[in-house]
Amino acid sequence: MRLKKLMMTTFVFAFVAGIIGCGGSYVAEIAGEKISVEEFEQVFARNNGGVEAAAKTSLEDRQKFLDLYVKFRLKVKEAYALGYNKDQELQMELNDYRKNLAVTYMLEKEITKPALEKLYQRKQQEVRASHILIGTSSMSSADTLAYYNLALQIIDSLKRGVPFETLALNNSKDPSAQYNMGDLYYFSAGSMVPEFEDGVYGLKKGEVAAVPVRTQFGYHIIKVTDILPNQVAVHASHIMKRLMPGASAEDSAKAMAELSAYRDSILAGKDFALVARMVSDDTFSGQKGGDLGFIDRGRTIREFDNLIFTMKDSSLSPIIRTQFGLHLVYRFTSKGLAPYKELEAQLKSEYQNYRFQYDRDRMIAKIKKENNFTVNEQNVALFASSVDTAKWTNETKWDSSLSSSVRSAIIFSFGGKNVPLDSVIRMSKMNQDLNNLSLKSPATIQAIIAKTGDALITEYHAQQLESKFPDFGKTMKEYEEGILLFKAEQENVWNKVEPNDSVLRAYHADNKSKYTWPDRVNIQEIYVATDSVAKLVQNALQGYTVDSLVEKKGKKKGKKAEFETVKIAIAPITFDSAAALFNARGTTLATRGVHGLRPVATNDVTQRAWNIQVNDTTTYFGNDGGFSFIKVIQKDPAREKTFEEAQSEVSGAFQEYETKRLGDTWYESLKKKYPVMLNAEALAKTFPQQQH
Repeated sequence: MRLKKLMMTTFVFAFVAGIIGCGGSYVAEIAGEKISVEEFEQVFARNNGGVEAAAKTSLEDRQKFLDLYVKFRLKVKEAYALGYNKDQELQMELNDYRKNLAVTYMLEKEITKPALEKLYQRKQQEVRASHILIGTSSMSSADTLAYYNLALQIIDSLKRGVPFETLALNNSKDPSAQYNMGDLYYFSAGSMVPEFEDGVYGLKKGEVAAVPVRTQFGYHIIKVTDILPNQVAVHASHIMKRLMPGASAEDSAKAMAELSAYRDSILAGKDFALVARMVSDDTFSGQKGGDLGFIDRGRTIREFDNLIFTMKDSSLSPIIRTQFGLHLVYRFTSKGLAPYKELEAQLKSEYQNYRFQYDRDRMIAKIKKENNFTVNEQNVALFASSVDTAKWTNETKWDSSLSSSVRSAIIFSFGGKNVPLDSVIRMSKMNQDLNNLSLKSPATIQAIIAKTGDALITEYHAQQLESKFPDFGKTMKEYEEGILLFKAEQENVWNKVEPNDSVLRAYHADNKSKYTWPDRVNIQEIYVATDSVAKLVQNALQGYTVDSLVEKKGKKKGKKAEFETVKIAIAPITFDSAAALFNARGTTLATRGVHGLRPVATNDVTQRAWNIQVNDTTTYFGNDGGFSFIKVIQKDPAREKTFEEAQSEVSGAFQEYETKRLGDTWYESLKKKYPVMLNAEALAKTFPQQQH
């Protein structure tokens, strides 16, 4: 079993011990190596809820923790001394961990974390922008320059004073420009494709982008028309008087006069919610006093949205008209942007969905440029022409047709190293995204080259992490010490615990009093749901008689038969037979109602059974919403368990006992090998800046 599968059992310090310089005071010294105050404070704080919480702990708590930490450092020191860090399996484990962690760490530090902070900062504002779309998503490379030049001409027209709306109406390929003149209304970060968002947030209010912005849809000429603090959502109520489109001037005036009168009464002190319940034609919100809850920006019709987002808190609006009729609105408050910590998980999910891949691709392109990354297209073509196009990439030997000379062909060059095709193929086989693709398709070869190239340059860049992020080096050191500790514990303690039969029997003999049974009883139960069935069972157990009509003997010829009543006795059935016929408890159907030995204290039934004799039975009594009959099969008074009965418990207890004994013995030997000195004075002065 590889070490990773057992790492969760490793002592927790391995994952929290920071590697800090030993300058200044120290809390302990192990064979000349000092544990500095700084190191101790960091480790202690990380194990006790942070610096503030750690500062509130007692000296006794810190002393106990220091004892544990010293024990941890002693074991790790011995692991290095025994050369466990040179163990081949451990090195493989460490390299695998580093490879997996490095890329994740790099993406988090270099892309995700700064991107989330930028996303949150951008969300502080909402922007109103207009655009003119030139070109299409499917424009050819030949058309690209022409469309770009056209976009520049339109920007020149804007500089000469031609209205943006006119140019949008006459030139934009966005169909919505025919009715909105290019106006995209208000939005915030995370709503648009990355290139467009970056273009918008690089402009001030009233500015037009100096050059067109390219996105997957074409070229955009962007103008920012407004920038406001982001209210996120507004809590509002309304009273609506319905007016159909094309309503007459008379109907409109009547509805306006009616709603104006209600507005005046509300201003005079009448309750808005009460009026809404009585008169609003929006019955859904009306029954809630007109309450619409929080409304996100852009989630309702433009006139209504614009009104509620420009009103002040706790204010009543003028009457406005929309396609639905007339509205009188009361605004309660706005939600505003929550603190970063509250939104972090949501921001991360949003970011992953809308621009992580874009930022990752840009970062990889930058790294490739910095490291002179090149692809040998001639050798890629050789690869494509040599592979068996009848195969699929999910076949184990899909590359079997490639000769050794083709395999040795260099595909990538970067950072002073060359990567042959053979390495590319090995990597591609480990990539799930490249599984089950047809080699007949040229896109498959392109995907193999693109994805392995990106993976190689990313891993190469991640190898430089220690110099850029010292914390990464600490994390790797922590993991190394963790698996060293595991191996040291395994070799010096766990592997020496040998719970064979004779050892376990001896341990049981010395500790018999720890393994006992309480008073136990085994019953057979007939459980039924109703009293009528219970009475039927009672009769079956006791036996009963039935009346039967029997024809009298000696009937004369020609005369009617005469009958007399005779009582017939039905013999009682055994309790076991009754249980087989009538027991309705699902958990004991297969055992004919037999429960097996159970502690007397289990429930009222077992306690009742304990007080009657073996083989005795009871009449029925209420139990579990139905009725029960019980028969006592066996009583087993409290006693010590036999070895066979206690074997699993004994095995667990012995391993725990022996592990502790061996661990303590090993620890004592380490203290002799590596003398330990504790500095109580320095320990008492830890966390001074937090103490008052």
